Amino acid sequence: MKRTLFFLGAALMTLSPAMAQDIYKMETLSSEDLNGTARFVGMGGSMGSLGADISTMGTNPAGIALFRRSDVSMTGGFHTQANAVDFMSLGKTRASFDQIGFVYACPIDDDVKFINFGFNYHKRRNFKQYLGLDNIATGGLSQSWQMMDLAYVNDGWLDLSNNDDRDYTTPLTLKGYDTQLIAPVYDAQGRITDYEPSNAQSYNYHRAQWGGIQQYDFNMSINWNDQIYGGLTIGAYNVNMHSALGYTEALIDPAGGAPQNYNMYQEEQLSGAGFDVKLGFIFRPIEDSPFRFGVAIHTPIFFDLHSDQYLHLDSPYAQFDNNGNIISQRSTSSIDPGRNEYKIHTPWRFNLSMGTTIGRSFAINAEYEYADFSAAQVRYGGGYDYWYDDWGSEKDQALSREAKRWLKPVSTIKVGAELKLCPELSLRAGYNYVTAPMKTDAYLNHFTASPEYYYSCNTDYVNLSDINRFSLGLGLRLGKFYVDAAYLYQQQTATVYPFHLPAAGTNDINRLKGQDIDLKQSRGLLTIGYKF
Repeated sequence: MKRTLFFLGAALMTLSPAMAQDIYKMETLSSEDLNGTARFVGMGGSMGSLGADISTMGTNPAGIALFRRSDVSMTGGFHTQANAVDFMSLGKTRASFDQIGFVYACPIDDDVKFINFGFNYHKRRNFKQYLGLDNIATGGLSQSWQMMDLAYVNDGWLDLSNNDDRDYTTPLTLKGYDTQLIAPVYDAQGRITDYEPSNAQSYNYHRAQWGGIQQYDFNMSINWNDQIYGGLTIGAYNVNMHSALGYTEALIDPAGGAPQNYNMYQEEQLSGAGFDVKLGFIFRPIEDSPFRFGVAIHTPIFFDLHSDQYLHLDSPYAQFDNNGNIISQRSTSSIDPGRNEYKIHTPWRFNLSMGTTIGRSFAINAEYEYADFSAAQVRYGGGYDYWYDDWGSEKDQALSREAKRWLKPVSTIKVGAELKLCPELSLRAGYNYVTAPMKTDAYLNHFTASPEYYYSCNTDYVNLSDINRFSLGLGLRLGKFYVDAAYLYQQQTATVYPFHLPAAGTNDINRLKGQDIDLKQSRGLLTIGYKF
């Protein structure tokens, strides 16, 4: 079909929800923020051996066994991303309800000092984030080139006018064909021998993400003779994640006219629930010494998820009827691939900690946590025999191979200290370091033997660096009431790629240069509590 470029403004685009499972979703659901009570955050999340804070039931459940009085607390605050691009008008700084919980301390006898019960809600992940890039030169490269690549399957070109062939590529490729961003090339016998993509001189990229993962922990813990502390926490999780992508390319007119825009809009929605089990112990090996060490293990979080999807493309190519008459000066097309249901199992987590107190005025704790993100899995509930295993659930082996290839073991190092300036006033400080979850050359690979392929409505991906967190806190005791405040500053960078075009001789190296973005953010928290 002949493609004619018209010099008109972009049409209005429809809003609606989109998402597929991939290694980037596996990483997102396996990661967690530093969040909880202001005391916990003020000490960098490093309280695994010190215990006696409600938030420790989510890291080392044995920490709740150190409570000698019942406690109830509630935390709120604000979250801001320093260099955010305010796409979707959500606001750069937002209030956040971060924690509410209680511990009921039950004294028992001389050997079993306490059996304690607790509940805590906290926001495990705050997905609020903005990414923005404007007028980035591409040197002629275009997202349509990746659409063209995805039209070549099983050593041959798909005929995207044929419904059977359309089942073998991604929804984005289909819409690229329908809006003439890629056009078929025919031989003398009418067979497709290639696709002609578009060329772009620059792009604009804006993605907004919001929502979160809510964590609900139920704890029981035991204090044996003030020397051995044990705890068990059962966690329940709720996932509510939204994302909106606005992407524009300035397409080069082959006839030499002014460049005109191709526009893509995508909105994503992911919902679901999950659960895990955490087991922890704290040991005080020397009876007359305050030194203690702790160990904890977390099972994978077993998420059961569903996503809803929508994609809209708007290109500057004219649409024709069967007689060659122009019926529209711009091509537009939308798709909703339908609800996608799947499961994600996050990796196991292992936690080691040690801490001590000096007199009644100083406490310090150091902690190490390990989780192998490459062991995360995607599974299905039925209908995909290729992924069937002996556990009665289908494992997406293609995505497991991608995870092992590109995701990494993640180590978290935490150090925190608390100094009592007087019985009523405490000063706290913490440092929290998290290694990068993925290799620097990781990418979103659509050529996988996975159901993910049939729900892919985007080509962009973001490779995250390691995280450095610095925190300060202040605590005030007023009889049975207490007020804690904390400030958290987080440094992280990322490299953004709107699409992937493999360099000659390799499938991995992207010809398109990635763009570095600063993701630094800060948070303030205030906890109000009562001990009785």
